[in-house]
Amino acid sequence: MLNINQSDFMRLSIFTILLLVFLSGCSEPEKIAQNENIVAEEAEAVSEKPKDVIPETDDVATKAAAETLSFSWEKDSGARIADGSVPFIHKLKDGRVRLYYCKDDKILSAVSSDGLIFTKEQGIRISSGTGFETHVCDPTIVDLPGGKMRMYYKGANTMKPGPGSIHKIYSAISSDGLTFQKEGLRIDSETNGDKGWASVPDAITLSDGRVRLYYVTAAEGEHGIGSTISSDGLNFVKEPGIRVPNLVDPALIEMGDKYVLFGASIDERFAALPKGIYYLESSDGLDFGEPVAVLQADNVYDPSVLKIDENTLRVFYGKVLPPQLPAVESHTGKIVG
Repeated sequence: MLNINQSDFMRLSIFTILLLVFLSGCSEPEKIAQNENIVAEEAEAVSEKPKDVIPETDDVATKAAAETLSFSWEKDSGARIADGSVPFIHKLKDGRVRLYYCKDDKILSAVSSDGLIFTKEQGIRISSGTGFETHVCDPTIVDLPGGKMRMYYKGANTMKPGPGSIHKIYSAISSDGLTFQKEGLRIDSETNGDKGWASVPDAITLSDGRVRLYYVTAAEGEHGIGSTISSDGLNFVKEPGIRVPNLVDPALIEMGDKYVLFGASIDERFAALPKGIYYLESSDGLDFGEPVAVLQADNVYDPSVLKIDENTLRVFYGKVLPPQLPAVESHTGKIVG
């Protein structure tokens, strides 16, 4: 009887020990909590990894910034035209370039084989008229299917700034770039929201055949660059918003997949920039980035741009030379970086 009790006692002791071991195993939540703390510490360590990614993001941003156009500009010696101003440069199919410019309320032209030395051409391209064509200037040209070309130009009732000065945009057509037939009014600044001021047009033909006109507008109460678009080159629909505030005198060219718009700062009342010629970039021709200087100087205005090749541009611009003589000068820029 005693041996059986000892055996039972042994079994009971073993059972008790096993039970205590089991219960001690069930006390592990504290240890799990500690493990959770360890995991949390590891999670914090993992959260450091995005910081390791930041330099890569910065590298992408730096690369994107590097892909924006950067030019080295050098002034071309002398003047392209010594007694005229407000240039527009047009590349001809034979490789020459024609410079249209303004003098004495007329639009004239000169031609060049190298884009630096120009020979004046006889005759008048566009003459002044009456009403809002008392003064004509600021030509721009698009080539048309079939070999013809269309010029858009400014017509104004007076060149004196202030109340009563109204600028509108007209067009004319030509088969040779020398003799133009006027077509009439394209943008009526008195009726389309430009507050009487639609001036200094620059035209570009888009890949889908439409024509977009950039021009100086007073729609926002201050002079800036707006745009209007047409499927036939004659009837235009104003595009909402301002392409570039404050700058004036647009000139646009395509460089690869970018639109590059040149403009002028001519009056500190309009632009918080030093006077001069600037360019801005866009991927769609509507939203432009920040202005970058080509040159900063007084009495420069109305840029026009010629693409010499994919890496080289020449910017022509009006310049007032002492004593108040108008001229056309130019800067040549090469892409760097």
